[in-house]
Amino acid sequence: MEKQQADIIVANGMVVNSTGIEQKAVVIKSGKILSTPENAGSYEADRVIDANGKFVLPGIIDAHLHPVYADRIDTLSKAAATGGITTLIPYVGAVAAWGQGGDLVDSVKAFIEEGESSSILDFGIHCTFTQKDIGAAERSIPTLIEMGIISFKGFTAYKKRGMKLEDEEILKIMGLISKHSGLFATHCENGPILDLLEDSAVIRGDVKPEYYPPTHPGISEAEAVFRVLSLAQISGCKMYLPHLSAKESLDVLRLFKSWNHQTIYAETCPHYLVFTDEELKTRGSLAKMSPPLRRQADVDALWRAVQEGLIDVIGSDAAGHTIASNEPLHDDIFSAPHGIPGLDTMFTVTYSEGVNKGRITLPHLVKMTCENPARIFGLYPKKGALTEGADADVVIFDPALSYRVPEKNAFAKVDYSLYEGLKCLGAATMVMQRGKIVMADGEIKAQAGQGVYLPGALGVGCNPS
Repeated sequence: MEKQQADIIVANGMVVNSTGIEQKAVVIKSGKILSTPENAGSYEADRVIDANGKFVLPGIIDAHLHPVYADRIDTLSKAAATGGITTLIPYVGAVAAWGQGGDLVDSVKAFIEEGESSSILDFGIHCTFTQKDIGAAERSIPTLIEMGIISFKGFTAYKKRGMKLEDEEILKIMGLISKHSGLFATHCENGPILDLLEDSAVIRGDVKPEYYPPTHPGISEAEAVFRVLSLAQISGCKMYLPHLSAKESLDVLRLFKSWNHQTIYAETCPHYLVFTDEELKTRGSLAKMSPPLRRQADVDALWRAVQEGLIDVIGSDAAGHTIASNEPLHDDIFSAPHGIPGLDTMFTVTYSEGVNKGRITLPHLVKMTCENPARIFGLYPKKGALTEGADADVVIFDPALSYRVPEKNAFAKVDYSLYEGLKCLGAATMVMQRGKIVMADGEIKAQAGQGVYLPGALGVGCNPS
């Protein structure tokens, strides 16, 4: 019998999707997955890659990053590829605190142009609203949705930085987004509580790093989660809760999900699953992010939420600044920038701390970092799973590869990693996007501009727990 022609066959690997692990081949042709047969004997290809003893994963999606600080999407896409990521969904907007201004739609268009000329990875977009964008929302939201941007973000805090939306403004945005079947993500912290506690700490002279977490208490996050979900229930808006960090917030999330009145998705980040606020004492402002690192009880509660499926997505929230821009590291925490690097370590650290330590299974991790973000943000079935017809975004992952996280990623401008020295077992050794190799053994094989903008499709979604 004549064999079917393919471009690449990934043979002998353990293929992982959210439903399980199977010894199969992945057959690739014209940038798509042609099939995933148990035996590839009926195919011949220009190249056969032996994945014996390795996991073959769908391309990993980082659905939370900020390419607006030391690293933009050019360098962030290279760093991401070293960690097995093939698709980025950054937050973009005309946000003064991010060094952006002007018209919101124009800012998004400019970012798409930047990404298509400089990114080595495919990318979607979340659009961020600040108070100055509210007046034009009736025009901008339909325009952005027509452009394939189906998820939007707002803040309930950081008025001094021009980012906080008032409740009536959030309701307006939610109503418009719901009308067009979009999704709204909210940074949940109570702004007045944060401002009061931070101002009081500064007046007292309590400005060392250990005083930062108490100014962002868990109850502040939980209150804002309760409030925005209440507003969403009134407006009928689908919700996405990024970077949950506090155990109290998880109780609120369970309550609203028990009422079963609305669509709610939730996300956390690796740093909230690994570190406690003790890290600020040793790393200073290099460990400052918002919401902040919390206590061990919060870490444990988040792992339980991941295990039970209450958390749908793991995202990096990469927003890195150089060491120099964080100085002084230990003497003035409230003047330091917010955000840490970490998209390159997002999957490997969570794998090491989650799968290797028996907290979660690998298919469950793939669900949270591949399939769920693809479904939630309208990229499935093109992205998110190794299934026939999907883009050939493939990660070959060696579970026996032992290494220590280096002090920085070789391709990023941010010159530190919070995970430096962490011993991990398991890493991506080859990454393909649409059938093209973008990373092999730590070397970037792709060119700037190889990535393409991915419009999101409305109405895909997944089943939130």
